[in-house]
Amino acid sequence: MTFNASRHVRFMASGRQIGWLAPRLAARLAAWPAVFSCSSKEVHLLSPDLLPSIVEALAAEGFIPGWRNERYRIEDLFEIERAAARPFGLTTHAVHVNGISFDGKMWLARRSATKPIDPGLLDNLVGGGLTAGLSTIEVLVKEAWEEAGVPAELARRARPGGTAQILREVREGVQSETVHVYDLELPDGFQPRNQDGEVSEFLLVEPHEVERLELTLEAQLAAKDYFSRRSARPGSGPAGAGRAT
Repeated sequence: MTFNASRHVRFMASGRQIGWLAPRLAARLAAWPAVFSCSSKEVHLLSPDLLPSIVEALAAEGFIPGWRNERYRIEDLFEIERAAARPFGLTTHAVHVNGISFDGKMWLARRSATKPIDPGLLDNLVGGGLTAGLSTIEVLVKEAWEEAGVPAELARRARPGGTAQILREVREGVQSETVHVYDLELPDGFQPRNQDGEVSEFLLVEPHEVERLELTLEAQLAAKDYFSRRSARPGSGPAGAGRAT
């Protein structure tokens, strides 16, 4: 992961930094002086209520690709279109589930080639951003069904692991994300079935094979979290039993 703060402009709100902007986007925001106070080092959000309309205008201009019609909650300040999170460098939250078979293998899901982010890469069995208005567990249950056909009763048995922090420059801007890791032990005979068209195939792999495969960064971190906890707990079950840190 690489991140160079000197290449970005700080995005501020309510007296604290909440994101990072590319200089080109920061310069564009100066066109709305009633909404943003801009300098070469910082952009301050003055009117959060007006931000949604600005985001729509920026999307029409190409500053915000991959519109999702889904909102993220940013701290205690405002909600924003999901696709705008990376261009504004806003910190978001996601939940990733290590799907563990009854005999200790790990299920991985290959992202559809049409996904706007990381198309075709391998991912955890379940992964998704925390949308506004939903708890971590509610998102976990929702995504478990949509992505892998995991019934809600089974999905709720997932056990919390650790968390992973990501801060890196990406094509869309800056990814600043907290990944909440869970482990889910799956029964003998379980076969994942994608429901929403966002997964092209599932693989069941031996633990030692996972690190050799091309996974998304989030999946790499979630799998690493699982394996580190498992190795630290001799005699524990296949899914481990960590707690969020």
